[in-house]
Amino acid sequence: MNFALEVDSVDQSFRTGFWMRPVRVLNEVSLRVPLGSIFGFVGSNGAGKTTLIHLLAGLRHPTAGKVQVFGFEASSIEARLRIGYLPERPYFHEHLTGNQLLKYYGALSGLAPKKILDRIPIVLESVGMTHARDRELRHYSKGMLQRIGIAQALIHNPPVLILDEPMSGLDPLGRREVRELLLRLSSEGHTIFFSSHILSDVEEICDQIALIHQGKILGFGPIGKFLSVHSLETEIIFQGIDESQMSGVMEFKTCNKIPGGFKGLVMGQEGVGQALSQLIGKGAKIRSVMPVRVSLEHYFEKVNLQDQKPWVEGSVISNDQANRNEA
Repeated sequence: MNFALEVDSVDQSFRTGFWMRPVRVLNEVSLRVPLGSIFGFVGSNGAGKTTLIHLLAGLRHPTAGKVQVFGFEASSIEARLRIGYLPERPYFHEHLTGNQLLKYYGALSGLAPKKILDRIPIVLESVGMTHARDRELRHYSKGMLQRIGIAQALIHNPPVLILDEPMSGLDPLGRREVRELLLRLSSEGHTIFFSSHILSDVEEICDQIALIHQGKILGFGPIGKFLSVHSLETEIIFQGIDESQMSGVMEFKTCNKIPGGFKGLVMGQEGVGQALSQLIGKGAKIRSVMPVRVSLEHYFEKVNLQDQKPWVEGSVISNDQANRNEA
């Protein structure tokens, strides 16, 4: 398997406070980002996501370990030519138009003036911002600013995009637009690495995932491997029977009365079929069957209660395991 980004045993420490004591932010972090993947980097605020992204973008050097982009050291010219970067809170000069902003960032990327002029319409169309190319940024919405931010990351046509919380602060429509944009860019051949603390955004579009908590990687690899670790719950809503008839449905973890019927919760996938068979046998009408996944917040609460153990024993996915999963 070819990897666009590789992080090997990286530590990162900063000196803070009056005594300038070192504080470790990243602890033995290792992960691999396969070429062509949409890779979600998930963790709560303060977990170390932005610090690792700064290392990948070559803005900092790790205290220990190695960070590579296509085999080049992340802070090297060769690596920087191959990445496009959007920080979490980018600052753009509001008096510039979208067209002027891309000219500015194209020049910073080292592109020749003619190449910049050739790339601008392509990039604007790619992010759906052609209509606003001559509008000043002060009149852009939050979603439009995110899209023009992704456009500046694309101006030199890098194979890898590194985006720090690209959907942060967006309303549901803006988040959907950015998700659709990332899927489209992936279909055009870009490898995308983005951080988020919103698990639902990652589930919708990512094929790979890494989970970081308090500076440690709890696991990384195909997203199916991550989701299979969680204990899946299924919500069954039904009607047509009374409470006395439900006593024999042993698969329910909980069952509550709701307007027009009942809502039962079944743990795991094995008991769903049995619960449905028993309900139908008793004459119940099934209104919906919906899988329920734990929220990221709930997952981190479980991690804290379990003294920060990984997903399950031996669950951190190695390089070889990732290759086997892909096969």
